Amino acid sequence: MEEFSTKDLGLATALMADGMKYIRVDKDAENPKRLVFVFEFSSEIARIQTERANGTHVVSSTHYEDCQRRLKSIIHNQ
Repeated sequence: MEEFSTKDLGLATALMADGMKYIRVDKDAENPKRLVFVFEFSSEIARIQTERANGTHVVSSTHYEDCQRRLKSIIHNQ
């Protein structure tokens, strides 16, 4: 299974909110104080990144906030 990793909490939240499958969080190999969010690779990730860069990525604000809370909970439980 291919994976996609990002250190960006905002992108990780957007990926989760758009239905990308979250796998785990790892410590960054270069800086162990930083975390890396790992998702199952999907061709949809490029679309989400492009839409975010263009300001056109749309998801429910309540769903986005819920996903962000879940990711922050994961971070704080590391």
